[in-house]
Amino acid sequence: MPLKKVAGLLSVFGLLLLTLFSGCIGNDYSSVEIVENSPYPEFIYLNKDMLKIITNKTSEHQTPDYFFIIFNGAYIDKNNYSKIAVKTPLWRFGSLFADENIKTKNGMIFLNSDYVQKPDLKYNKPLNYNDVIVYTKNYGIFVEIGEEYNYAELITENLNENRYFMENIDDIVGKNIINRTIIENEDLLLGTYVLENGIPVGDINNSLFKMNITSTS
Repeated sequence: MPLKKVAGLLSVFGLLLLTLFSGCIGNDYSSVEIVENSPYPEFIYLNKDMLKIITNKTSEHQTPDYFFIIFNGAYIDKNNYSKIAVKTPLWRFGSLFADENIKTKNGMIFLNSDYVQKPDLKYNKPLNYNDVIVYTKNYGIFVEIGEEYNYAELITENLNENRYFMENIDDIVGKNIINRTIIENEDLLLGTYVLENGIPVGDINNSLFKMNITSTS
C-alpha cells in the first residue's frame, strides 16, 4: 500500500540524512504551490504533518518529531498508487540509493516512478487547507485535520450536476459531513465542509476518492 511505502522510504532516507543534516528545516507550502509542483497530473498529496501521523500509524515504533524536519510532503500518483514522489530539500542525496526503482529530480525523490507532467491548473485557486489534497482532472479536494473537526474545500466546474452532487454528498474522504456551504465563483463551484474528526488513513489506502463529478473538458 502507498502509505506504508512512504513510511518505508522515510525510514531509509531519513536515518542517513538526519545524521548528516540534523539542522535542516523544511518549508511549508501553500495549496497553490503544492498543486503547481505536482509531478503527476492527478494525485494525492500528504504534507509533512500527515507524513508524521501516517508513518507512526504504519510503523511498529513511534518516530520522533524531529525526524520529519527534512521532509516537506509526498505525492501519490492517483492513477497508480505504487508511484510516489517525496519532496525534500535534500533530494540530491537520494542519488546515493538510486536504482531502477528510485530516482531523484526537481526537489523530489521518486519511488517506482518518474516525473509525468503538471496537472491541469483550472482548479488551483488559493485555498485554506493542505494537510491532504486530492486533485484530478474534474475536481480538487483540500483537507485540514483538526482536533475537534476536519475541514474540506471541494472545487469543481460550475455545472448543475456538480452542484447537486455537492449539495447531497454524505461524506468526503470517508468522513461524514456535519455542515456545508456552497458558493459560485466565476465558472467554478466551491464547497466548504465541516467533517467528523479522524485521520482518513484507511480511506486513502482503500481508494475511497471516487466522486461523481464531471467536467466539460
